[in-house]
Amino acid sequence: MKPAGIASIPGRLILATLTLACLVGSYFLMHQGLSELTEARQIERLPVTPLTALAEGPYLIQSDVSSALGTEPTPYARTPAVYVRYTLEEEYQDSDGDTRVRTLESGRRGLPFQATDETGAIIIDPTDALSEVEWHLDRTYRRQDGDLIYSEWALRPGDRIHAIALSGARGETLRFHGLTPFNLPPLISTRALDQLGGDRLFGAGLRISIATALLALGLALGLIALKVHRFWVYVVACTLLVSGTLSVLAVTRMSQEWAAILSIYEGRYQQLQQTQSSPLQRVDVAALAQLISNRTAGWLDHWMYEQAVEQRLPVPDLGPQEAELLHQRVEQRVPARYEHIRTGYALATVSAVLGLVLMVFAIRAVKLKRLIEAVPTSDSQGLSFGLSELKARITTDEDYPPLRDPLNQEACVAFDYKVEAKRGSGKNERWSTVEHRSNRVPFWLADPQGKVLTYPEGARIEYTRTRTSRRGNRRYTSSLLHDQADVYCLGFAGLDAHQPDRLSIQKDAGTPFLISGKGEDHLVLNRGAQGFAGIAASLGLFLFTATTLMASDGSFSPGNLLLSALIVPLVLCLYATVLHYNDLVFLRNRVNRARANIDTVLQKRHDLWPAVENLTKASMSHEKALMTTLAEMRTQPKASMASTRTVEQAIKGEQQATSKLLAKLEDYPDLKNHELIQQFMEIMSDTENYLSLLRNSYTESVMIYNSRIAVVPDLILARLFRFTPAPQFTQTTGNPQTTD
Repeated sequence: MKPAGIASIPGRLILATLTLACLVGSYFLMHQGLSELTEARQIERLPVTPLTALAEGPYLIQSDVSSALGTEPTPYARTPAVYVRYTLEEEYQDSDGDTRVRTLESGRRGLPFQATDETGAIIIDPTDALSEVEWHLDRTYRRQDGDLIYSEWALRPGDRIHAIALSGARGETLRFHGLTPFNLPPLISTRALDQLGGDRLFGAGLRISIATALLALGLALGLIALKVHRFWVYVVACTLLVSGTLSVLAVTRMSQEWAAILSIYEGRYQQLQQTQSSPLQRVDVAALAQLISNRTAGWLDHWMYEQAVEQRLPVPDLGPQEAELLHQRVEQRVPARYEHIRTGYALATVSAVLGLVLMVFAIRAVKLKRLIEAVPTSDSQGLSFGLSELKARITTDEDYPPLRDPLNQEACVAFDYKVEAKRGSGKNERWSTVEHRSNRVPFWLADPQGKVLTYPEGARIEYTRTRTSRRGNRRYTSSLLHDQADVYCLGFAGLDAHQPDRLSIQKDAGTPFLISGKGEDHLVLNRGAQGFAGIAASLGLFLFTATTLMASDGSFSPGNLLLSALIVPLVLCLYATVLHYNDLVFLRNRVNRARANIDTVLQKRHDLWPAVENLTKASMSHEKALMTTLAEMRTQPKASMASTRTVEQAIKGEQQATSKLLAKLEDYPDLKNHELIQQFMEIMSDTENYLSLLRNSYTESVMIYNSRIAVVPDLILARLFRFTPAPQFTQTTGNPQTTD
């Protein structure tokens, strides 16, 4: 039984399920990535506020942990702490003998604690949100006792922390609920703020890139499930969906950011006006306004700042000492920067290289799909010289007998046989190939109109059957192209080397050669799916490259995301340009090859005339008219496809001269049987049919090529890269003529 293909109903249902999974995954990853991006930018805009300058609202503080409100010993190290997260893990050996770790115990504990800075003290109470707060702490204790591993991450008296929390109306206690409307995370960290921001930007870029790739992949799978495999449809849909989604989300998120930070600023400024303010509070509000302005990046960010925010940020009047303090506060806020910059650049480089590799893969897959669609299906009697497509049945006979596959002795024309032995045990168990051989023989492709010989050497074969058998610790696998199988064949129809008066399907350099047991629809959908998936993955990788480079130096923002959205249409346009350019190169090379083949035959025929004239001159010198004709054939320039106007005339002249010569040779039996004359007659006869096939191939190639470079978008590429129309033969009543 053949496995269900992607064109079948089960295959399409699987594709639909994968489409839904990709879209859902894209939504959640995009939401997480944009949230991280927004939070990182909001944190950068907040100044570090002295504790005595706190009013009602969200704040970023830097302070030292105090033991004034008491501590609690940690469970393992028994160290006094105000917060601890702990785990007890055990190392064990799994069934494969590998060492693994499992958690036996874990938990967290916390107390309200006092935090102090040079201006005062405040109470921080994380107890009602221990699991919601982001704790960024270094591991403070690790001990291994046999297979047991004890670990703690503790916040101890004397530790310096950064915290983002919500201050009450009297500014006495910091809590962590209610930060979501301000696009701020509840956070306590012993790490530097610029490192935290850089990590957030990097994580945001990674999630957004993966989400974009999943969105493009979901679109590709959805189109394939609907049996839509046109490349231009995917380009348009992907541009609208992916670029549109990124653009809308970027503008929406940026609007939410500005609304949130404006709410924070207005709240602080209004409280400044309503109460007796201190110099530290005025400096804090001025620092917030300055950081909001400084952290504005990109044209869209600046536009929104100027249109919606700038006029709503009144700055309090400051004295000289307050202005100096403001400068110090603003300078202390280092922009977010990814801690591992070199790692980020290396990842961006690897991502760009992988994107290019996938781009080449996608182009090849789509190119083959377009070729399968473009080449018309011929019957065995209607083959023309050049690339051809057949849908026929494999047959064999006494002249071209079948093979027998080594596993089950089934009749076939090609097989791939592999013997594997099981090596190792447990996780190291694997199948190792101990024998691998393949073979293929010529066969007939038969249809109701006749049959054509096919030489499968060099072909890419998609086998019609695969058999597997296990005997002891060995596995035997045989894939075969069985006799009487219905197959699809795309290959070069050329003169049979063993019988030049007929065409056969064979390998030709620069021309695809495919024999498949799957139908044309399946091949088109399969190559389309491969191409679209490659495009989606490369889009994600290119976007990851851009976002990683921006995140590494802290410049990633929704405005940059909007610019990154332009990568999608740019990459898709590049794909389309490469595909269409490759099509034109392929068609032009096809024309040039047909032209070169005609030139080769004409040269071969032209080289015969001097020798024939010399041989017949002694015996037939009295045949003045014939000798004049032979002299003209010897002296006239060789006809060349460089000027097609003379080709038909030269062929007609050769035919007339050959007819005259053969008529006269009937009176000279010895001369007629001469080896040179026999060779001349054989070559002229063999090449006559060949020339006819080559001319038909050239005419068809020129017609397709000239038609393609005359229509958009190929017309644009043709003019840019100087693809000029090829001269073609025209047939009129009477003598054949050519036009340039």
